[in-house]
Amino acid sequence: MTAVPLENLVVLREQADDLWVEGFFTVGVTNAVRAGESIDSTPSADPQKAGTINVVLITNAALTVSAMVTAVQVATESKAAVLLANRIPSWTGRADATGTGTDAVVVVNGNGPLIRYSGTHTKIGELIGRLVSHGIESGLTKAHR
Repeated sequence: MTAVPLENLVVLREQADDLWVEGFFTVGVTNAVRAGESIDSTPSADPQKAGTINVVLITNAALTVSAMVTAVQVATESKAAVLLANRIPSWTGRADATGTGTDAVVVVNGNGPLIRYSGTHTKIGELIGRLVSHGIESGLTKAHR
């Protein structure tokens, strides 16, 4: 699912009481882009170089469909916040990037506590947000060493 070297894989876990979330992250940003940026832009980076951000989240919680959707939303928000904070440039050389053109987020749930909502005002949303922030930050560090 990634062209990022797997030696750059980041694996982390967040837990609160009987609820946990594990994350697997590969982070490449050579095709970073800002959401809404013109696709007709002339790239400043080599578009043939691999670069994508993959996030796989696994939880013991039994997530409803809406909780799974919101988990992806929280993960995406967290990823964008880290990229913006690190001033990762778009492959066009303009505006700070919010992701890459090939990012993926996967959420796998379990049979544990039933979770109906997973937004940023929930415990699982807090865990996901913190986990993804740390995972993307660690992945950027590994990719740029």
